[in-house]
Amino acid sequence: MKISFSNWSGIKMLRNRFLISLISAMLVLVVLPVASTSAQSVPWREELQLVREETAIMVGDDVLTVELSVTISQQTLGLGYRNGLENGTGMLFVNESATPRSFWMLGMRFCIDIVWIEDGEITGAAESVCPEAEGTEIGDYATYRSCEPVTFVLEVPAGWLEQRNYGAGTLVQIPEELLPEETASDQDEMLLNSLLRAACDSV
Repeated sequence: MKISFSNWSGIKMLRNRFLISLISAMLVLVVLPVASTSAQSVPWREELQLVREETAIMVGDDVLTVELSVTISQQTLGLGYRNGLENGTGMLFVNESATPRSFWMLGMRFCIDIVWIEDGEITGAAESVCPEAEGTEIGDYATYRSCEPVTFVLEVPAGWLEQRNYGAGTLVQIPEELLPEETASDQDEMLLNSLLRAACDSV
């Protein structure tokens, strides 16, 4: 069968329309994901979402729900890159033995109280510690050290201790399964703690 010129022109027109429609559909598929991506906030501006084990502790007359920070990576991150703590919550750093502890505010976005805990009571604190000013070099960050060896460190919102008039000697109840096992060197550690306390008191 022969195709007349007029029929051939009609076929070309239909083909061109089909190609235009196909290209338009492809452009829509490409543009939509780009548009939806650009509407989202960039990842580093979002609050970091982590799932950590929680438990309840008692500080003075207050019950706190605390996230447990146990591993090196958890303790390195701490409360960094989040926007705050809900009322009645905190973070408890759990260690196997008592040693002097040192903290800084790398990655922090809000002020906190850093509470040193040993032998079931508060032994000291760095209160109302705030993030460094923008542009501060890491080498210039302030460090906050316990004046004596501690096993536990609690972080709560700034002013929490002052609002409740808690301080050195306030009792802290921590679940037994988180307490370190007693060792034969406990007496030596207690002696070292006493010496360090005396040194701190004399400063």
